[in-house]
Amino acid sequence: MCGKEITPSRYSLCGNCMFDQNDNYCIRCGRHKVGIGDYCGECKNETIYFDEARSAVNYTEGAQNVVWRMKYGDARYMARPLAQYMIDVLVRTDWAFDCFSFVPPDKKRVRRRGYNQAEMLANELAALTNKPCVNLLEKVKTTINQARLTRQERLVNLIDAFKAKCVPPEHVVIVDDVMTTGATLNECAKSLKKDGAKIVYALTFASVPEKPLTDEPVQNIHDFRPQ
Repeated sequence: MCGKEITPSRYSLCGNCMFDQNDNYCIRCGRHKVGIGDYCGECKNETIYFDEARSAVNYTEGAQNVVWRMKYGDARYMARPLAQYMIDVLVRTDWAFDCFSFVPPDKKRVRRRGYNQAEMLANELAALTNKPCVNLLEKVKTTINQARLTRQERLVNLIDAFKAKCVPPEHVVIVDDVMTTGATLNECAKSLKKDGAKIVYALTFASVPEKPLTDEPVQNIHDFRPQ
């Protein structure tokens, strides 16, 4: 995160760096939520095909930095330490599953980049467990880059973009680097269930937190007390 040399460790961070841990999460989409309820305000009324989702950290500045370096800077070595964070989340769930799989990329992007970061993370997770990584999905529709789209446009952009390459196992964990709106993982789960999967979980290194209900600065009760 800071670029300084460190002694090798399980998480590959120095003592001055840390990620924003995703603790107060929505029990449906797994992203950090605002408030004390079980669900975030963004997914409680959505049709969600994956059964549960979890992410290790919030997609804030530190996580953005490492994900972009792994994704666009050819820093493939970062897949192992990021997978360590994901394993820590996985062991706190009660998920029973047959295999890991991953979000399939656009073929043009893979040719340009040379690798699929989601597949790398899934392979690292398989290496850290006794579960295999299986290539279950393919992308069959050319889509616009999700980063340029609004939430609603993302949902429409990915409709019928994926299909199963074979009959999937009954219980699958789909892996990706970041969950933004959840549209990509949702369409992957939809395709797997259409072809036979019964339970589909989603696991990511990071997720974009729910936006606060207001952008106004929070005021403390002490601000209203006479001095």
